[in-house]
Amino acid sequence: MPFWEAQESLTVLQWMLRAAVMFWWLLFMTKLMGQRQIGRLTVFDFIVAFTVGGTAAGVLNNTRNGLVGAITTIGTLAALDIAVSFLALKNAKMRRVLQDEPLVLVQNGRIIEDMLRKARFNLDDLLLELRQKNIPNLHNVEFAILESNGKLSVIPKSQARPLQPSDLQIPTNYEGMPTVLIEDGNIIEDNLHRINLDKTWLLDQLRQQNIDNPGSVLVAMLDTLGKLYISKKNEKFIH
Repeated sequence: MPFWEAQESLTVLQWMLRAAVMFWWLLFMTKLMGQRQIGRLTVFDFIVAFTVGGTAAGVLNNTRNGLVGAITTIGTLAALDIAVSFLALKNAKMRRVLQDEPLVLVQNGRIIEDMLRKARFNLDDLLLELRQKNIPNLHNVEFAILESNGKLSVIPKSQARPLQPSDLQIPTNYEGMPTVLIEDGNIIEDNLHRINLDKTWLLDQLRQQNIDNPGSVLVAMLDTLGKLYISKKNEKFIH
C-alpha cells in the first residue's frame, strides 16, 4: 500500500518513507523561503512556521492524514511567505502591516513608560537585557530599541562606550574575513583560486610546517594579512 495515502495503519518502512519525504520537503521549502525565516522571526514568519510545523506533525503522527495534502499545504504556505516577503521588500506600507515597528524603550537614559506598556515589556525584562549586554546602569544608555524581531538593540552613551583606536587617532590595518583553504582534510580549491593561489603553494606551506598530508589538517585559514593558521586533527594540548 502506498505510504502517502491516508490509511488505517503503516508499516515501519512506510513511516520511515513518510518521515524522509517530509524532511526533504521541509528542507527544500526552508531554502526557498531564505535565511530570513530562520534568523529573523517576525509575527508573520511565526504564523507560517507554526502552521507548517503543525501540518508536518499531523502526517507524521496520524495514519489517517495523507501526505499529498500536507505537502500541498506546506508548499502553498511557503509560496505565500515568499510572495509576501517580496511585497514587503518593495512596499514600505506592506512592511508596516506585516512587521512591528521598532519601539524606543529608553532614550537618553530615561525609560519611556508608554513604549514599555505598548511592547508589554516590563522593567525586569529591560534590566535583564541591559545586564546581558554588560550595561548595568540605565544612565549609560543613549537608546534601547525593541526591534521588530523581538530583540533589544542598545546604543550606549559615547562616554560609556569602549575605547576605540579611532578615539586615540591610532591607524589600523584592514581586517577582512579569513579564507578557509582546508576543511576537515579537504583542500578547497575554489577558495584558493579566488585569492589567486594554487594547490602547489598550499602544499609547500604545509611542508614548511612539517605537514606532508593535507588529510591530517582539520582546518587551514589564510587571513588578509597573509598569515596562515593551521590546526591539525587530533592535536593534543600539552600543559
